[in-house]
Amino acid sequence: MPSNIVARTVARRLDASYFNPVVAQALDTLRHSGMSLAPLGDITSRVFIPPRFKRIYVDAEFGLPFLQGSHIVHFQPAGLKHISRNAHPDIGQWIIRSGWVLVTRSGTVGRVAMAPAEWDGWAASEHIMRIVPNEKKCPPGYLYSFLASPLGHVQLTAQIYGAVVDELTEDQAKSVLVPLPETSEQREQVNKIDRDARKAIKIRSRAVSMVTGAVQGISGLMGERDTAKAGADGAPLPVVRVKRHTYQPSKAELEQDIGLAVTPEELGRAAVTPVRVIEED
Repeated sequence: MPSNIVARTVARRLDASYFNPVVAQALDTLRHSGMSLAPLGDITSRVFIPPRFKRIYVDAEFGLPFLQGSHIVHFQPAGLKHISRNAHPDIGQWIIRSGWVLVTRSGTVGRVAMAPAEWDGWAASEHIMRIVPNEKKCPPGYLYSFLASPLGHVQLTAQIYGAVVDELTEDQAKSVLVPLPETSEQREQVNKIDRDARKAIKIRSRAVSMVTGAVQGISGLMGERDTAKAGADGAPLPVVRVKRHTYQPSKAELEQDIGLAVTPEELGRAAVTPVRVIEED
């Protein structure tokens, strides 16, 4: 790469991927499209990455579904974990909303999804960048479609940095150029792309709901029990109520004699007895 080309760039990057000729071809295509170009940060309400946090995982009934970066392009996210609502006082920082555009920004950078209705109120990893659309400036379905297209994806991946793990920052994502309509014909095409994308997301949600219902129907047909609440013999599990991990006992509680008198045999049986744990405030 000639040094004069490197010197002309604002970033002064030395990694070859930044000067990928495919990126230059994509930008050239955009500049000759007859559409106006605007940075992503100028046509959205917000582009942000939540902070890192210590995750406290709990059973589904006590927590929120937690999306990892690999989940966002799955038809139906499998192996979802749930994080505690109570153990994270600022849980709202990681909540996502229906209609937001999600982009993986660490590891495998550039996977794009539009949050469907069933993800509304779920939590998501800090490895997923959130893009909050501004419908007055750019239709959400169109924005999602562009970022998922080769012209959008190549701009996202050209910005990555990191010697071991690829990363993408908010400012880098905000610099991605998005084509906007100038003529009535272009606006009509943009609106059609937006409608089609939104319709696809809704159809996907209905399909997921139908698949989930079908699987649950098999469980009902076979007479399966809720193993979280009943044992193998169908009898209710003993309930153990515990304080959440952030509970601060008083000095009197710490000094109180709980008066347990059990034999080693009883302790051994208790250790292998299935119970249902309920977290209390």
